[in-house]
Amino acid sequence: MLYLILSIIVSATLIFIFKLFQRYNVHTFQAIVVNYTTCILVGLMFPGGTDVLQPGIFGHTWAYAAIVLGTIFILTFYLIALSTQKVGVTATSIAAKISLVIPVLFSLLVLNTNLKAYNILNYTGMVAAIVAIVLSSIRPRHNGTVKASPATALLPFIIFISSGIADSLINYTNQHYLQPHQASQFTMLTFATSAVVGILVLLYLLLRRKVRLNFRSIAAGVLLGIPNYFSIYFLIKALTAFGNDGAFLYPINNIGIILAGAIGAVVFFNEKLNRLNLVGIVVAVIAIVLISYQEILANLP
Repeated sequence: MLYLILSIIVSATLIFIFKLFQRYNVHTFQAIVVNYTTCILVGLMFPGGTDVLQPGIFGHTWAYAAIVLGTIFILTFYLIALSTQKVGVTATSIAAKISLVIPVLFSLLVLNTNLKAYNILNYTGMVAAIVAIVLSSIRPRHNGTVKASPATALLPFIIFISSGIADSLINYTNQHYLQPHQASQFTMLTFATSAVVGILVLLYLLLRRKVRLNFRSIAAGVLLGIPNYFSIYFLIKALTAFGNDGAFLYPINNIGIILAGAIGAVVFFNEKLNRLNLVGIVVAVIAIVLISYQEILANLP
């Protein structure tokens, strides 16, 4: 339970930090690249962290999954930052975490974890998940009407897909290839891949004089990197603690993050939520419960 609580806290913290980037005019991509370098440095402090530097690590199948995951991470992370700043903390956290539809289906249908027959409630939950993203993403204009640009409206849905794929890959790798003592190595290689991809892109932008390095973005990246490392580390630890039952863990974890994100958005950032946004939050929680209520009930004492 401790790892689950920690996973919720650090995951919500990441979205709050992205919102602060906008307030303090931080160059988001620069900070994200520095963030992944920070993740590596944090990982080196853990037992086995330096093992990622050994060539023999690529003898493990999970190493290649970590490379794919690292590439997905930096893309998704950047999109989450943009969505947080353009759409809002609440809508972004819902889009990222309602994506549990994908890993839950993957866990149940591919991994055969607590395989079940879907009923009308489960399917209703999946439809409700999409509705929740739409409702939470709507932002009012000053004249009282609502509108979102096509590009902005697509951000939550892209995050929904990419986050779901990433979570599914983590769950699959953890069940089939990863040993408990290799969690730190897996996390390290994932972030190392993200860092390499980010550095290559940043070097290209610097050479083309599209951006300039600045101390504020570097400092912000360090601030982001510490909780980012632990968001994955605690998730893997929580999965192990719950017997790799992603169908149970992801709904509970994501409900916690959605609620923490919504509360934090209002308390810390004075984010204005209209009635549709509030309905979206409620629908998101209901969707998560409907999708996985069998697993939740089965794991209750």
